[in-house]
Amino acid sequence: MASQLLTSIGACTIVVSAFIWLRRSSPSRILGTLPGPRSLSWVYGNICSRCVEYWQTKFMSSSGNMLQLLCADSYGDDEFRWQQQYGAVYRVKGCFGEDRLVVSDPEALRNIINNPSFGYTPARWKIGNVTMTSDNVACVVGEEHRRIRADMGPGFSAQGVRNFLPIFLDVANKMVNEWEILCSPGSSTRLDVAKMMNHGTLDIICTAALGLPVDSVQNPDHPLARTHLDILGAAFVRDRAGIVAEFLTTYTPEFMLRLSLHLPIGPTRALLTFKTTTNQIMEQKTQEYKLNQSETNDLLSTMSNIEVVAASKKTGVTPAQVVHQIPLLLVAGQDTSANVLSWALLELARHPDFQRSLRQEILAHKRQGVEVKYDDMPLLNAVLKETLRLTPAGPILERMATEDCVLPLSTEIKTSSGTHIRELPIRKGQIIFLALAAYQRQEPLWGSDAHEFKPSRWLEGDPCTGPALGPYAKLLSFLGGPRVCPGWRFALLEMQVILTELLAKFSVSLPENSVIRARLSTVQFPVDNEGAKGLHLAVERLAN
Repeated sequence: MASQLLTSIGACTIVVSAFIWLRRSSPSRILGTLPGPRSLSWVYGNICSRCVEYWQTKFMSSSGNMLQLLCADSYGDDEFRWQQQYGAVYRVKGCFGEDRLVVSDPEALRNIINNPSFGYTPARWKIGNVTMTSDNVACVVGEEHRRIRADMGPGFSAQGVRNFLPIFLDVANKMVNEWEILCSPGSSTRLDVAKMMNHGTLDIICTAALGLPVDSVQNPDHPLARTHLDILGAAFVRDRAGIVAEFLTTYTPEFMLRLSLHLPIGPTRALLTFKTTTNQIMEQKTQEYKLNQSETNDLLSTMSNIEVVAASKKTGVTPAQVVHQIPLLLVAGQDTSANVLSWALLELARHPDFQRSLRQEILAHKRQGVEVKYDDMPLLNAVLKETLRLTPAGPILERMATEDCVLPLSTEIKTSSGTHIRELPIRKGQIIFLALAAYQRQEPLWGSDAHEFKPSRWLEGDPCTGPALGPYAKLLSFLGGPRVCPGWRFALLEMQVILTELLAKFSVSLPENSVIRARLSTVQFPVDNEGAKGLHLAVERLAN
């Protein structure tokens, strides 16, 4: 979406205004003395430094590949190296010379995610309001945010999530059936496993959260499935123009962004179709709740019933606010889990010995003939924890200081002037990158093998020497604090069930000469060596 907004705004005027504002709003004296990489582009800063460097050296012979050269070959190529070189807090250049901070220091992260002095950037607020609804739980603040979170609580509690287990199992078994049709016993078949993970998690979120069975596993051409996957594939990809457009969005009136949705170009058409579809779903659910016709036990019905019967006095959440969570649930509740599952299958394909051990654990639990207790499967949970650690769905987030404040640090920083500091003064308006994936690879916290996929680290006690910042395994993959992912238990059980059912019947391996890299859009997703989205693995159906 962002790459198309440039055609709908007065870019030149905004660039000049932004430049003047930036020059007048110079960074604090201390911020200017922090270490950081050299900027290779005034326009893109360090945001795309590796790509700009390559483009500068190859432009004459590779001018047609600009979009492919604007992001790192694989997510983290520069960022993880910078962390090792400059430490857990360093300065980078954003668009048009803007100074930004990259933070993976645990004490600083704890302060940011728990402190109301830090919020979303104006660009992120506007994009969220335009693409979804203005009162979804990700966009609202203060008391309204707390009310909606409280209304979601029962459905996303440990017991509430267990109530969705039959839905998880039903969808997982349909995924198994589809693979059984495609695969013959004793021979491997090359399949795009990421596509199946997307369809499976979409079916789960539509049925369990919205009460709308889609069955895209068996019917991938379902209108909602096509619309949803189109929006994920087209509208949220980060590219060169999108980086500038996101910067300019800060200074663009929201009504102009809404008008841009009607531009006759592919990504905006996909986004407009998504909004139209979700608006229709919201209207349908609103009518059901008004007439008390909902016969399902999905998350939204649970929220609505609580509001209608008793909880309105406690939470103050209206039926309209309940249904306005639908677009967010579709995006945040599907794409994240699908990509974590894809990365888990990739790592198991790379580590066949661990895959075999995990399968033995799964089959042993299934042979007991009772309901599988997923939390009692150490190898399964070790794989999920390690995948979430190395490849979190959202590896980096942005926050902005809403007022002047001081950021405490767990490790002192040496500035260019030779001063050692243990806290950092932050000015209002300062944008900070929360480097979550980098935090989860810090060698002082996770060991010298922090960059390796090693699920056995979770079988040997607590592998992290740092504080518990997030809700699960000391990880920030679900964030933490008041903005912690409300559906983290839902996502965990969903992934446990899908991996268990698939690995009981199939093995996965890497095709010959397979190269898989991570690209970043709203989440980090797998691409092949040509940059095509997907994850093709050799899938073998095991003998019964």
